[in-house]
Amino acid sequence: MTRRSLKPLVAAAGLLLPLTALTACGSVSAVAGLPAATTSPSATATPTATPVAVTPVQNDLALGSAHHELQAGGMTLAVNYWSTLDMGKWTAEAAKPIQLAATITGPNLGTAKKQQKAYVSNFTVTSSLVAADGTTTTGPTVQDTSRQTPGYLAMAPYAYSTSFVLPSVPAGTRSVEMLISYDVLEQSAPGAADYSKQTATDTITVAIAQPTDAG
Repeated sequence: MTRRSLKPLVAAAGLLLPLTALTACGSVSAVAGLPAATTSPSATATPTATPVAVTPVQNDLALGSAHHELQAGGMTLAVNYWSTLDMGKWTAEAAKPIQLAATITGPNLGTAKKQQKAYVSNFTVTSSLVAADGTTTTGPTVQDTSRQTPGYLAMAPYAYSTSFVLPSVPAGTRSVEMLISYDVLEQSAPGAADYSKQTATDTITVAIAQPTDAG
């Protein structure tokens, strides 16, 4: 009876051996002195500089001239602006001339006896100097008030034409912004001595040419 009970125990022990060998496989390389697997260090990322977006300077006279149409009540002012100085020479220290011609049109305007007339009685320019960092300072002011009553006749074939000069500006100025206003008088009726006033406003921005050698 004793011999019969030993055989199943030996068989069971034989079944355990393969399991033991399998569980030891994970440490075989370390026991045999073989080098353990190593993980290569991750490559260090090289920082890259982010380009800074540069906002281009607005220049309404970049093509040499500009045409604007303004509203003054029911009337329209067609204005042409230009400069006799090349834009590349609009440097901070230069005297910068601007010329303009404005013509008024409207449904009731004309040179016939049964039509009303329109005049420019006052013209004003207020300028701001814009630096590279966006700060602004007050620039020169130009004003032209008519010495005749009621003003300057400005209907086709006539036009209100004038010119002014922007003097030197501080070094580092990037552009000059000009706020322009026109006071327009329109006859209340053909041949009448009464007038209504309307004001048309406009803006012109011109870039200041920067030195080519920043050093």
